[in-house]
Amino acid sequence: MNDTLSYVLKTSTNQMLGAMRANLKKAEAHARATDVEDAVFLAARLYPDMLPMGRQVQIACDNAARGAARLSGVDLPEFPDTETTFAELMARCDAALAFVNSTDDAKINASERETLQIPLGPQTVPMEGRQYLTSFVLANMFFHVSMAYGLLRHQGVVLGKRDFLVAS
Repeated sequence: MNDTLSYVLKTSTNQMLGAMRANLKKAEAHARATDVEDAVFLAARLYPDMLPMGRQVQIACDNAARGAARLSGVDLPEFPDTETTFAELMARCDAALAFVNSTDDAKINASERETLQIPLGPQTVPMEGRQYLTSFVLANMFFHVSMAYGLLRHQGVVLGKRDFLVAS
């Protein structure tokens, strides 16, 4: 039996954004215990030209939600990039998860072989729904969740591989 696009999208998103949300909660507790402002963690980068930790969370959420919207043929959700605290980033994870989980499975699955027009910067690239999900949506979500995880670890938050993989 093959897994459906909706199953792959929703299980992967629930796992990754759920784990990232749990990691943000641990980071918030660490920040309180060490008396460090949220803004310090949210601004963390490994290199000057890298996006900061807070932006990594925003992009991970955006990739999941926009991917679900494009695959199900609905309007893209709007999440303004205004988060300045761990609580606000956790709320963004919740909103993205709620959106993804509310999308219609049948519509997502129907887009498996449909050619979608995906904007990439100034150009548009045609991709079949299944290629878009596996090669673009999930790859980007995993990348940005990984970056957020690494940046939190770099700031001293006690996280392990299980924290990356499991929403606790």
